[in-house]
Amino acid sequence: MNAIRFASCLFLLTCSIPVQAAEDVAFPLKAKKILFLGDSITNAGDYIVHVEAQLRAQGLDPMPEIINLGLSSETCCGLSEPDHPFPRPNVQERLERALEIIKPDVVVACYGMNDGIYYPFSEERFQQYQAGVQELIEKVHRAGAKVVVMTPPPFDSLPVKEKTRPAGADEYAYYAPFVNYDDVLTRYGKWIMQGLKEADQVIDLHTPLTAYIKQQRKSDPDFTMAPDGVHCNAIGHEMIANTILTAWGVQSREPLPKELIDLVRQKNRVLHDAYLSHVGHKRPGGKPGLPVDQAEAKAKELNVEIDSLVSKLRNPETTQQRSNNGTRYQIHYPASLSEDALKLYVDYYLWIPEEAKPIRGVIVHQHGCGVGASEGGRTAADDLHWQALAKKWNCALMGSSYEPREGVNCRSWCDPRNGSGQQFVKALTDFSVGTGHGEIATAPWCLWGHSGGGFWASLMQTKYPERIVAIWFRSGTAFGYWTKGDIETPELLTGIYRVPMMGNPGAKEKDHKRFKSAWYGLKAMQAAYQEAGADFFEFAPDPNSSHDCGGSRYLSIPFFNFWLEHRLPEVAGDELRPAKLALADWQGEMQSKMEEYRKTAAVSDSTPPPAPANVQLKSNDNQTVTLSWTAEADLESGIKGFVITRDGEVVATLPEKSTARFSRPLFQGQSYHDTPEAPVPAMTWTDDKGGQKSKYAVQTVNSVDLRSELTAAK
Repeated sequence: MNAIRFASCLFLLTCSIPVQAAEDVAFPLKAKKILFLGDSITNAGDYIVHVEAQLRAQGLDPMPEIINLGLSSETCCGLSEPDHPFPRPNVQERLERALEIIKPDVVVACYGMNDGIYYPFSEERFQQYQAGVQELIEKVHRAGAKVVVMTPPPFDSLPVKEKTRPAGADEYAYYAPFVNYDDVLTRYGKWIMQGLKEADQVIDLHTPLTAYIKQQRKSDPDFTMAPDGVHCNAIGHEMIANTILTAWGVQSREPLPKELIDLVRQKNRVLHDAYLSHVGHKRPGGKPGLPVDQAEAKAKELNVEIDSLVSKLRNPETTQQRSNNGTRYQIHYPASLSEDALKLYVDYYLWIPEEAKPIRGVIVHQHGCGVGASEGGRTAADDLHWQALAKKWNCALMGSSYEPREGVNCRSWCDPRNGSGQQFVKALTDFSVGTGHGEIATAPWCLWGHSGGGFWASLMQTKYPERIVAIWFRSGTAFGYWTKGDIETPELLTGIYRVPMMGNPGAKEKDHKRFKSAWYGLKAMQAAYQEAGADFFEFAPDPNSSHDCGGSRYLSIPFFNFWLEHRLPEVAGDELRPAKLALADWQGEMQSKMEEYRKTAAVSDSTPPPAPANVQLKSNDNQTVTLSWTAEADLESGIKGFVITRDGEVVATLPEKSTARFSRPLFQGQSYHDTPEAPVPAMTWTDDKGGQKSKYAVQTVNSVDLRSELTAAK
């Protein structure tokens, strides 16, 4: 039998995505019962608790019954140190009874830590360990179950260096181990991963945990995940759980509430103690568990509590908070293990301007791939500049954040056929209920996508062309991937050619080793779509940027402004107006702006921004006064900052120093992903030199340094 082999590199408590197909690695998730066997690390059981809690939180249905029969001091080969307090128990003695009583479909076994009995490597002991593992596999297979064999985790000599013994000592023991005992476990693990053919799956725990320890010791030389050298702490157990989950094709790591962890731990411990006593073992001591029938009844009660909590997690409510002349709503959706569902968790954010009824459309700002992009997506709906566009057309502004975690495979979400498309549509439906704006569920969309977000938008276009006002592809499309056969080619409905599109790579991407596919993919898409009769597909590279978003907003916002004006229906619910009817207007209103952008990465602006509103002056107890106000961004150039005057003299600018990493300086800052570096900063200023008798005023400055009229404080 050929074992499925899984080795992962964990980084910051995360795992890389396995290369095996889901149907190959997920057989444990289809089991009715999973039995875990192992030594004291398994007996502690926290990694099993995390595995079960994640599977429940991600909606695995049906959920396997998980039984932990880990036993402290146990081996799989029967060896024991000469002065161990008692002969180490051997799993072979109880294995057949356990299989007969529990009748698992899958057995997960982790042995090796005790099997080397803390001595230097010995070929004889190694052969006994190999024979023990193979005997375990044979017994499991004879019982009709599949078996997953895991390597032992590492032995860490650093925290017990005073107790370790060098090579050549007369005796060793768990309390006086060989200083390089981890070398023994390394060899055991290598054999499991490379030489063990009989298991149905093998999982490498040793390599990723060792790598993580080495990484952490670069900044903390005393870091350990096993304070006594052997037994994993909470970090170690979570990493083991993550490795198992990844090996089983579970991509997400849903943030788990402590209440869920505690309930699953309590249930697992009740069943562990009961079945351990019922099956029987040779280890002396230990408190007997409940009779199995009582333990099962208690577990059933706890499962009711667990299911109730999971139901709340999986049926999220819409939350809301005020956000600059509007309200920002949020929904968190857990990952799902259901077929065709999104396998990652995602947060959606929706900003609605005040007094916006009805909502005529949804402007979608879709981030790209990577942790930074996902984190950046959290503030997309807070962007004052994009909010100005949304408010003008009575639209909502929507951002998202797809599981910002190292190792996440971007294709898990940027191909909407992997569940993100239907989750997006569901979010709009749920927002329509949670906001009281039922029209959001059916309103048309403007799609802005950067990198992986452009990939996503190009595939959403093939499925929902009738709902899309226009698309802005910033350095990304899936077109080149499906034409090369890297992904499944979507059905190209004729409606896709009716959607106005703009390709917007950075000019520096054209010859970039990593990012040139963005340039050539968009050029190829434009050529193919134009040949197929596309109504509008222009190409406007940003001359100053690479894969960052540069100054793209200074054309993308006018682009959407134009198409919202010319395509939104007069009556909500009617079809979008044809793009081809507006082509002459584009030539007159937008062509020159696009040509200017191609040369300068900007569009000229000669109109001042709107003046601040609600300027208030408040006296404080410490003899100071605080000025506060609200502001709307200039549609053309956003907000760079504010100027504050006292008695006609400029006394402050906010922010004091403007910076710009990718384009013009903006009040909220601008990330690589064209999102604010922070949500809306406070529009306040405190003065310790003036007072209530002074006359204060505030004016807005846009990104081309045009100033609004002054608004006096009240």
